[in-house]
Amino acid sequence: MKFTKMHGCGNDFIVFDEHDGRVELDAARARTLCDRRTGIGADGVLVIGTPKGTRWPLVIHNADGSIADACGNGSRCVARYLLERYGGDSLELDTKSGLVRAWRDADGYTVELDAPQLGSPLRIAVGGREYEAREVRVGNPNVVVFVDDPARLDLEALAAASTALAGPANVAAVRGRGPSEITLRVHERGAGETLACGTGACAAVAAATARGDVTSDTVRVRLPGGTLVVRARGARYELAGPAEYVFQGDI
Repeated sequence: MKFTKMHGCGNDFIVFDEHDGRVELDAARARTLCDRRTGIGADGVLVIGTPKGTRWPLVIHNADGSIADACGNGSRCVARYLLERYGGDSLELDTKSGLVRAWRDADGYTVELDAPQLGSPLRIAVGGREYEAREVRVGNPNVVVFVDDPARLDLEALAAASTALAGPANVAAVRGRGPSEITLRVHERGAGETLACGTGACAAVAAATARGDVTSDTVRVRLPGGTLVVRARGARYELAGPAEYVFQGDI
């Protein structure tokens, strides 16, 4: 099977295109491929199916072998791959969570998602401290936790406490940096901590906006792997940023 390794702000993926041949992938093989010592190494595996016009089926496998509902950075990587390989200005990806429109613009490769759905407020206790948090759904479940400094936080402990309360979810530690900027670290469901998370970025912006930490409709999200741009457009959110090739190969 031919594959392409890609990343969006360090959130990395193995991309398979069924145009290059049948892709046989189960949970065990996805885990093997994503292993960073004995496999190719990735946060997930993306399988592109046969299109209908400009609508492309996309199956998203987490590093633990489970199937993901949505993946913002993975969708942006696939958008670049498809637009450059097959041409066109825009396309749609048919994912488990629904259709995702994608295109290229001044901020990089962009996907359009349903606006995050704000859920219940929470209080998360870790290391003798209690943090304000919010459940948010962006095609997949997220818990956004407001902290003083995401870089110094025990993210594993925060994720464990959050998921014990809210169930399996991406857990995002966020701090506002002014009306149009936040700092973010994310522990992804099925992958662990990643250098970036697109749906987590959208969830964090929605929660920070509701809390009053940010007021702009265009927010720069600073993550360990780089910067994403989240643009709130009413009932839709746009997620933009770089999508890069790493290498190609055969297995």
